[in-house]
Amino acid sequence: MRIAFLSSSTGWGGLERNLIRYAQWMAECGHKVEVNCVQGSPLAESASATTLNIRHIPRQYRHFPFAAAKRLRRHLEHTHTDIVWIRDPRDLPLCILAIRNSGADLVFHQGMQISQPKTKPWHRVRYKRVSRWIAPLHHLRDEALANTPLRPEQIEVIPLALEANWYSTPKSPEAKAMWSLPADAKIVGLFGRIDPLKGHDTLIRALAEAAPAWHALIIGENTPNAGQDYRTECRALAESLGLTDRVHWHQPTEELLSAYDACDAYAMCSTSETFGMVTIEALARSVPVVGTDAGGTPELLGHGTHGTLFKPGDWKALADALQHLDTLPIVSDAHVQRFTKEHALKRWSETLAAIRASAS
Repeated sequence: MRIAFLSSSTGWGGLERNLIRYAQWMAECGHKVEVNCVQGSPLAESASATTLNIRHIPRQYRHFPFAAAKRLRRHLEHTHTDIVWIRDPRDLPLCILAIRNSGADLVFHQGMQISQPKTKPWHRVRYKRVSRWIAPLHHLRDEALANTPLRPEQIEVIPLALEANWYSTPKSPEAKAMWSLPADAKIVGLFGRIDPLKGHDTLIRALAEAAPAWHALIIGENTPNAGQDYRTECRALAESLGLTDRVHWHQPTEELLSAYDACDAYAMCSTSETFGMVTIEALARSVPVVGTDAGGTPELLGHGTHGTLFKPGDWKALADALQHLDTLPIVSDAHVQRFTKEHALKRWSETLAAIRASAS
């Protein structure tokens, strides 16, 4: 099967990281894969480090991308592409126009919540042409059905997944030393973009309420081009609360296995996270998760069965959960298996085959 992954994004977050991850996985499955991306973008740089075929496209206009769609349609026809796979909503208008009469099916791999109804006439046209809308969680499926013209038969739920090494690599007994953490401290982690919506201030305030044995490991940097140095603000908050020695800051890295192994708990503090990859990474490493009761986190934590939930911003509740570490729920093997690469690829193979079977 020929699959064209496409993103005109110039950012580097979960949308883009998972797109390149799944492009590589589809290539491993034997599909002929091409990545369409903006030259010089982080996605293009990441793709260039792989053996995937790359085709550069311009940053797309959100509205009326007629010329770009015509070029893309010609390319799809020339390459006999079977599937166009996108994740960013801004690429939907382009691809809806491009696939028309091209012989290709459009797959939208959802990575963002749909908080506003899509009820305009052009929305009905666009969503009707999506062959399959893949939601990573059931609550996102329900949200898409409620706020878009999508029909139930167009939507499937396939959770995002992790490579096998997240589950198979033995825990490192030297993890705390690797991150220069006190050996006798209890460590709560928070990894990823440092942004007001991610709730780092909630964790820092919770630390002030928790026992002195608790330290925080924070890995990440400010959201690019956000116009706010939230990292510095959080460091100042920690200093004002007398926590300078208990909050450990590190720059972002792709090598996070040992960071999770250094943690006694993980705090998902986001105001509303669509699908927190860090949440399933922590679960894969058997780290108890305390997460906000918002977005996709409740479903990832089995609505409290596989983790502890607290209201966004409620640092007292987070502190209380940390104080009762021994009673925090531990994820079951059956729940964690939903987020394995093996499980995801089986579901994707069945779905892609069904799409092309219905097209023939």
